[in-house]
Amino acid sequence: MYEYLTGEVVQISEGHTVLEVGGVGHRLRAPSGTLRKLKDGATARLFISHRIRDEQLVMFGFAHPEERDFFDRICQVSGVGPASALALLSNVEQDQLRTSVLEGETAPLERVKGIGKKTAQRIVLDLRGALEKEDLASSAGSPATVGVPEGAAADAVRALQVLGFHITDAQDRVRKVVADHPKEKSAEQLVRLASRGR
Repeated sequence: MYEYLTGEVVQISEGHTVLEVGGVGHRLRAPSGTLRKLKDGATARLFISHRIRDEQLVMFGFAHPEERDFFDRICQVSGVGPASALALLSNVEQDQLRTSVLEGETAPLERVKGIGKKTAQRIVLDLRGALEKEDLASSAGSPATVGVPEGAAADAVRALQVLGFHITDAQDRVRKVVADHPKEKSAEQLVRLASRGR
């Protein structure tokens, strides 16, 4: 399967584009943000996701690999297909969508056609934990997380949220504790220190 395709943009239509690569035209469904960045006749590189629908291979193209990976992640949520995932990314900016999931806000998702309240709640529930771990892992190479067992910081953040802390506050507190107390390795110790001075 393709990681990405680079070729000439020969068609841009609502919901899809055609990219000619080596004399072959590839029809790619794409979110509106990606389509806005394309120009007829210009060379473009799109990162690819593949889906099988009605025994046919359907390809989706994205301007950035992170957007493609987020699309794939949404598609893994039970009851959410590629059409709904594409609609979400077309109508809600990825950063806003990510923030909504992390903060448990379903309203921006529910405004997208085809996404009801239950589906929005399922998306938030399924993606939230993974995104929290991802955010913490993004600073894994910094002094703030060196020596912390994998998962301990993320577990501490979730525990602080249960105690009523906002996600960003919980993350900031855990990072500070890890930086100030590098010998503290368990989630319980991190929570105990991070929850002080509320």
